[in-house]
Amino acid sequence: MTLTLAIIGHLVGDYLLQNDWMALNKKKRTLPCAIHCTLWTLSVCAFASWWTLPAIGVLWVTHFAQDRTQIVLFWMTKINRQPEFAKPPSAPWSIIVVDNVWHIVALWVVWRFVV
Repeated sequence: MTLTLAIIGHLVGDYLLQNDWMALNKKKRTLPCAIHCTLWTLSVCAFASWWTLPAIGVLWVTHFAQDRTQIVLFWMTKINRQPEFAKPPSAPWSIIVVDNVWHIVALWVVWRFVV
């Protein structure tokens, strides 16, 4: 049940609490990404009651790494060899789905090994 609550917190933090300024600037600038990651982490922790420093740290750092960099696109094009899936007409939705899967994997890691 806790993992399910964490996933709900993820959805709230990534979609209901993220405004256009954060979404449009998080790949370009650190501040919008940091604010988004803080709100996202607080959302996940509030829903799942994961109020330990290790959990907060892992959640924030993994979310920041994903959202501030092109690591998801790198995964899709270089590691998983999905370059066409990362282009229209599949993109941007294919990238959003892969991004969300990695966020959920991070939640599972915290649930399984950190809290």
